[in-house]
Amino acid sequence: MTRPIVGRTFVHPLFDYLVVGGGLSLPVVALVLVHGVSIGGPGSLLGAPAGLLAALIIVSNNAHFAASSLRLYTRPGAIRHWPVLTLAVPLLALGVGSAAIVLPEPAGFALWILFQLWVPYHYSAQAYGLAAMYAYRSGAELGAGERRLLRWACFMPFVWSLLQLQGPTGQVLRYLGHADLPLLGPLRAGASGALAAAALLLPLAAFAYLVGRRGIALPAISLLLVVTNAVWWVLLMPLDAFFWATVFHGLQYLAIVTIFHVKDRLRAPGNGHGAAYHAVLFYGANLAVGYALFELWPHAYALAGYNLQKSILLVAAVVNVHHFLVDAYIWRLRRDPNYKTVVEAAPVAA
Repeated sequence: MTRPIVGRTFVHPLFDYLVVGGGLSLPVVALVLVHGVSIGGPGSLLGAPAGLLAALIIVSNNAHFAASSLRLYTRPGAIRHWPVLTLAVPLLALGVGSAAIVLPEPAGFALWILFQLWVPYHYSAQAYGLAAMYAYRSGAELGAGERRLLRWACFMPFVWSLLQLQGPTGQVLRYLGHADLPLLGPLRAGASGALAAAALLLPLAAFAYLVGRRGIALPAISLLLVVTNAVWWVLLMPLDAFFWATVFHGLQYLAIVTIFHVKDRLRAPGNGHGAAYHAVLFYGANLAVGYALFELWPHAYALAGYNLQKSILLVAAVVNVHHFLVDAYIWRLRRDPNYKTVVEAAPVAA
């Protein structure tokens, strides 16, 4: 019987498992569940003030949105290879965001719901992509059936999220004047409970099958990635899930995108700097761009006379949607420089 292995990591097993794999998030989840920790309230995590919680968003979440665009535009030939994505999509995002802010409702509400529906899908897709990436890097062979099973395990939290009244489904129902699905509320609640159990148990069952019955030497970090994403969404209350999943998802994304960026820079002809230089420079640029996106852009609408709070929310929504679109392209492996980073043997120095 094959057992899960540590596998080939990119930096070091501790770093990959704790940051990319989401292991750091599990103690926070335990605190939330055991002590009823809530963000911003009297029971805030370890007594953390609201300013510190806001700083977590800035250094993790805001920076990770910028990272996808910087990853796109720093790749040689990106504009030639993806002219619509690099030149037209940013202008489209600017137009859609501005229209949602300027036009009367439900324009802004529609953009907000689109963003919220897409978030758990994006997180599940990232969990699947990273789990498959580590499996591939570690030499595990996944056929079409194995990949399908892994994908189902990753996307079950997204399916569960569609039935939650605290999420976009409930917001749409309340907008239409309903507290729950008419006549189908009990069915929705029952299905939600069943999907919650499936989202938490299917990753374990899938990996037990792939390792025990199929004999595939999956790295344990692949299981950790799938489980942490399910835990973020299903076990935490909606507001806590949105905050903490955002923070740890951002850290996860920043870590892996920085690894790929640094490896590309180290391979570039004429490079005269080490990994630390490229990592610090890239992260600093992400902080600056993130500040411009989430602070300067909404305040520009406020200076023009539009509601600041609405501008902040809808700018966040359109930045998210743009990020989702960019990610669909920059992480492809086939016939892509990313392939070399996944399969090469030498890890980046910590």
